[in-house]
Amino acid sequence: MHTDAPFPGLADLPPLVGMRLLVVSHSLERAADRARRLESSGYRVVICGEPPQARLVLSAANPEAVIVDLGRELGFPADVVTSLRSATPVPVLVVACAGTLAEMVRVFEAGADAYCRQDCPAEEIDLRLRALWRRLRFEGAVPAHEPPAEVVHVGDIEIDLGAQVVRKHGELVALSPTEYRLLVSLAERPGEVVPSRALIARVWGDQYAGESHYLRLYVRYLRQKLEDDPSRPRYIVNRWGAGYTLATPPRAA
Repeated sequence: MHTDAPFPGLADLPPLVGMRLLVVSHSLERAADRARRLESSGYRVVICGEPPQARLVLSAANPEAVIVDLGRELGFPADVVTSLRSATPVPVLVVACAGTLAEMVRVFEAGADAYCRQDCPAEEIDLRLRALWRRLRFEGAVPAHEPPAEVVHVGDIEIDLGAQVVRKHGELVALSPTEYRLLVSLAERPGEVVPSRALIARVWGDQYAGESHYLRLYVRYLRQKLEDDPSRPRYIVNRWGAGYTLATPPRAA
């Protein structure tokens, strides 16, 4: 059983579930590989496999942060950062190509906000983005990454985010704090699959990343309180191998 978090500071780094990222790499294959790993942490990722096209993709995708991960095959990340920085104020994080101090200096001079080691895991990028976002929020440079709606309606369920109450058919549903956090984490992206790992980190913290049984247990609790038939869930739906989604059940004819 877990007691204290191994890294107490993580309590101040809430996962950025649903944040839009742009990953720029030297090939679509590498960009897609990085995207898959970041999506497992709950990010929504657009990819660009041709650095000269990054500004065009940036304009269309409107991301909240950019990851430049060119790989060792193409070691000029500062040039890409310079181009991106002239087009957007959003945070830019660079994964090292050469991994040298000189490269790091050039990247920061070009306007990067963070620099990671070569071939770093997605977990490191996730933590650096969260730390960066916390600092920017403290400085007032970015808004809090919270769901914009005050009330979310999914089928017959109403989630009042301001009052932190849940109703079904207009009747109040009593949820525990953990059940409520789990439901809100799903309600931030209704109809979309939220990866299990991202849900666990959001509700319990990174130190519980391997404790998937907690997620299954509390999904069952929520279904018992919200589903018409918990054995045949229509609201909290499991997408095998991916995660869970808060779905709107089809209306009966």
